[in-house]
Amino acid sequence: MSANAILIANHTDKSLIQDTKKSTSDYRAYDLFLRVSLEGFTLNVYDKDKNKHLALKSYLMQEVKDFDELCQELHALFVKEELLQRYYPNVKVLFEGQKNTLIPYPLFDINELSNYLRFNHPLRQKEEISYDDLQNLEAYHVYAVPVPLKNFLANKFTRFKIQNYISSLIEILLINNKNQRLENTAFVNVRNSFFDIIHIEGNKLLLANSFRYRTREDFAYYLLYVLHQSGLNPEDVRVIFMGEIDKNSNLYEISYQYIRNIEFIARNDFFRYSYVFDDVPVGYYYNLLNTGLCE
Repeated sequence: MSANAILIANHTDKSLIQDTKKSTSDYRAYDLFLRVSLEGFTLNVYDKDKNKHLALKSYLMQEVKDFDELCQELHALFVKEELLQRYYPNVKVLFEGQKNTLIPYPLFDINELSNYLRFNHPLRQKEEISYDDLQNLEAYHVYAVPVPLKNFLANKFTRFKIQNYISSLIEILLINNKNQRLENTAFVNVRNSFFDIIHIEGNKLLLANSFRYRTREDFAYYLLYVLHQSGLNPEDVRVIFMGEIDKNSNLYEISYQYIRNIEFIARNDFFRYSYVFDDVPVGYYYNLLNTGLCE
């Protein structure tokens, strides 16, 4: 395995480790969910018949400059990682990319995909344009997908689906909160060097945006700026953290200096979880572990 792929989380149910001699047909109840970006790769094995998450492994990618290099790193990882050498009838890939835009149903024209993106983002030769149907939002999410990544996945899996990471996050939050009348609430999903902020009022999405940060001061600045621009007062807004953050994080510490009502999202009890997830902080990998809801 390449030295650029650093294993940072390894939670695998013993049943998956012990059943390597089983026939291919015994794996067909399992789904594979992946999260892919230039900065990391995470895999999640889900037993659909038992509605149970069985494994989660996460890798940090270091010194990867583009998606050609990322695919080289992923190839080395796929050769070594036994869980990635099995057959899965359903594979879903959450792609983390920054070139995306939301288009409401009435304004969407499939012939204008490239124009939607070019308005805000320069497009490169090795990019294809795709879109996700966000039924709960009644909008399409248009985004660019690197061709090298798409070709790599097509070579590894007979059948797979790519979905934009933010598409999944928006749909999950709308689904999991559809019976609540959210008010004065912002969801903040923390990644390695980006964070996503989602503002839902009632059952309507008012804001979905992502920001890169390098320091905790960057994080606090952009978070407070977005809250202010959205008319949310840090003194009384309800901020719900998820992703790579907990109470020991310096991102939480600086946020709490300015925002009083901070919560951490609860794990979705719709699913069952192997005992190995007892060691996973509750809000970590929330998007990936819930993406099965967005079928």
